[in-house]
Amino acid sequence: MAAKGSPNSDTTSIANLPFAMGRRFSTLDEYLTHLKCRAAPIDLPWWSEVRPGVYQQVKHLPGAKPEVATRAELLRRFGFSK
Repeated sequence: MAAKGSPNSDTTSIANLPFAMGRRFSTLDEYLTHLKCRAAPIDLPWWSEVRPGVYQQVKHLPGAKPEVATRAELLRRFGFSK
């Protein structure tokens, strides 16, 4: 069982996100940092901020089309309020 206050024990956090590896996240920034630190090194998709408030998904799959989204779009897509 996770300790109270840990990222995995917060019932207001978001679970079952792509490539979350079983973790829960309270904010979009926490989730994006996780992807950059944990998913990117093993060639899983992650989001890179290409200009303020605009992100591009980084994929290393042959023929993968780049996907661009605003911060607001990512907040909605993943269910975060902040």
